[in-house]
Amino acid sequence: MSQSPAKSYLGQQMQLSLPIRRILVGMGVCAVTCISAWLSYLSAGWGALNSAYMVIITIFGIGYGEVMPIEDPVLKLETMTLIVVGGLSGLYSCGGFIQLLAEGEIKRALGARKMSQGIKKMKNHAIICGFGRVGKMLADKLQHDGIECVVIDTDDCRLEQAEEAGLTVVSGDASCDETLLAAGIQRARTVATVLPNDAVNVFITLTARDLSANVEIIARAESPSTEHKLLRSGANHVVLPAAIGALRMAQIIRDLPASSVKPTVQAPTLQLEQVAVADSGELENQTLSDARNLLEELGDVVGVQRDRQALVTELDETLQLRSDDILLLAKR
Repeated sequence: MSQSPAKSYLGQQMQLSLPIRRILVGMGVCAVTCISAWLSYLSAGWGALNSAYMVIITIFGIGYGEVMPIEDPVLKLETMTLIVVGGLSGLYSCGGFIQLLAEGEIKRALGARKMSQGIKKMKNHAIICGFGRVGKMLADKLQHDGIECVVIDTDDCRLEQAEEAGLTVVSGDASCDETLLAAGIQRARTVATVLPNDAVNVFITLTARDLSANVEIIARAESPSTEHKLLRSGANHVVLPAAIGALRMAQIIRDLPASSVKPTVQAPTLQLEQVAVADSGELENQTLSDARNLLEELGDVVGVQRDRQALVTELDETLQLRSDDILLLAKR
């Protein structure tokens, strides 16, 4: 019988707090023993400072000798209790500290080893550089489509979120050779660098292309001026989220009758799909206007890529399509 989520959560919390409980219990027992001994010495007329000094040198086993001769059997018994109970409780607390550190390191090491072994078995997978808003949406979509992917990020919190989502992660800078190699770039099919920093995306693209000549690189760009830099750096495709969003809004406004335009428009979910002209004999040598009519049921043409250059979004309806062109369709 499976445990309920509440019981599982409570069990994890109790297990995680066990080392801390050991530390607190040990420190509590040690503190009570020390205070009891200090009060005993104080009541024997030793004075506050001498009593504290005696407690410290006794519990730490320094062995300087007695501050004052101990003739009273009660004081001798108190001193022996201080040595035994205080020492053992101190060791008990130290054990809790060691357990706390060791468990974290062992779990981290085992987790990293498991991830590494899993990546070595991957082939034709996708590498996502950056697990921000775009990275999360991309990873969710790839998971939904059954495509294996590895997430690279430097932020521990984001990596933890990715792990909780069932993703394989690599901690490190995606612009470093070692990080991309650890993510299995030489066996990967695609690298998607989706960081919000264009300069970093350029560096990652350069590194990825240097490590693998065959991998497909998709790069995110915030500024249109960065698009050609990413393409020159080795990116096969450059995506500008802001431009795509603007195109989608323009399409919605264009398709709506003037009388139905309202202050608030709720757009349906946008899906983008690539269509190669070479795969369809009907599209070659057709104008863009004719292609729109032929593809009307599939979606609206929002971009054309020619000669593996930048995606053209300012479209001329009289543009004649060639066999090597790739059309970007927006589907509802």
